[in-house]
Amino acid sequence: MTRRFLVTWMAALMLAGCGGPIISDPVGGPGGGAPPMGGDPSGDVGATPGGAQDMGLARRKIAEGIVPAPEDFVAEGLYSEHDLPLDGPPCEQTLCLRTATGIATALDTGRQEVFVQVGLSSNVNPATFRRKPLDAALVIDHSGSMHGEPIEAVKEAARRLVAKLDENDTFSLIIFDDSAQTLVTQSPVKDREALLRAIDTIYDAGGTCIECGLRMGFQQLATAQTDAGRARRLFLFTDAMPNVGMTGEGEFMTLIRSNSSEGRDTTVFGVNIAFSQSLVTAISAVRGANSFYLSNPERTRTIFDEDFDYLVTPIAYDLKMALTPAEGFKVEAVYGLPGVAPGASQAEMNVSTVFLSRRRGAILARLSRSSDVAPAQSVMTGDLSFQATEGGTSRTTLTASYEGSEPLSGTESWYSQRSVRKTVALTNFILGARSACEQWKKGEKAAARAQADRTAALLQAEADRLDDAPLRTEAELAFKLAALMVP
Repeated sequence: MTRRFLVTWMAALMLAGCGGPIISDPVGGPGGGAPPMGGDPSGDVGATPGGAQDMGLARRKIAEGIVPAPEDFVAEGLYSEHDLPLDGPPCEQTLCLRTATGIATALDTGRQEVFVQVGLSSNVNPATFRRKPLDAALVIDHSGSMHGEPIEAVKEAARRLVAKLDENDTFSLIIFDDSAQTLVTQSPVKDREALLRAIDTIYDAGGTCIECGLRMGFQQLATAQTDAGRARRLFLFTDAMPNVGMTGEGEFMTLIRSNSSEGRDTTVFGVNIAFSQSLVTAISAVRGANSFYLSNPERTRTIFDEDFDYLVTPIAYDLKMALTPAEGFKVEAVYGLPGVAPGASQAEMNVSTVFLSRRRGAILARLSRSSDVAPAQSVMTGDLSFQATEGGTSRTTLTASYEGSEPLSGTESWYSQRSVRKTVALTNFILGARSACEQWKKGEKAAARAQADRTAALLQAEADRLDDAPLRTEAELAFKLAALMVP
């Protein structure tokens, strides 16, 4: 029995730089055999959607013996922690899109579903890449809830950020509790020691008026002359627990959106075990925004020493995907969209910002079907477009269909590429963990433990099948979560 899944990128070849349609041969047969082991399939550098760039809060809570909240498991954050490259010709543009497909059982429903992965990469050369000169406003939460380890972690992160700036950059420093104060006005980075001394004077006190800090930080950035050759970014360091001024997600998003429209973007660095993941997930979905959780000193070092120049570099805006499922199929969910909860059904998707990254990112669409997948059956078409940060709009059309001589029954699994199998496994981790934590929250402890055990076992099996060390690490995390759920 021969099966093949046809995935074709058509038109606008300048978008993907692929030189023509991509036809992906199947990996194994029923049961989903693993692809041949190999290195980097494309040689591209990475690109990832904005929003949460890690799942650090959930990891820290589990490490400290706490069952996380369901919303702490963020799909785009988990994807961003992994390199998920898709095969294809070398990328020849700043943003390239590729696709791969898997047919597998979804952990939350137990049904066989069709998963289509959209992969993101770039042709930017890491050896020659230089970020734009940066106008940076550091806005630091020094409220009472930041006492002890959180404030010290923030100060160390701020020091590392200062170390990444040079004489072409400008810097301001704002602190806030129940009000805000400017310690350093926006000015060129000349006396680095003076900046470090200003950071050393910060101590914890008072309430938490994030709004106060944001407004003052954006005011400092507004004093810098608008210049297309420069970037302007506010860096907010906080536990995201506002109790003075604005406290709602919508209010913060309005403030951040209005400044983004003026070219003043936002990066949130989260600290503290009492961290509001849902608030920051919403904020970081705004155009030009992203977020990171500073879970430990090593994570802080990696962000600033290795990732900083990438995390301040958007390469595309308004990546839009309009999906049209074929007859008999239905878009059930998309995963990896900043600000969109896993499980939301979105036939029209929008990623406000794509950033340069050391890892190849992913977005995953999930489709249900009313019958077995038939030979040569169309599954979905999609129209995609984005705006490059340097100007110009690119468009392309995606088509996906199952090609084979016999129907694919509801008990079989199949993957066109290795990465899509891994991405489906990571998605099942999100689905299973969120479900287990929701059941735990409701007091359904036995059901929560059973779901967590199923999730961990699935991850372990997929990690072994793919011989993937990072996936084994996720399986270990899933087993630790299950161990916390004692009925």
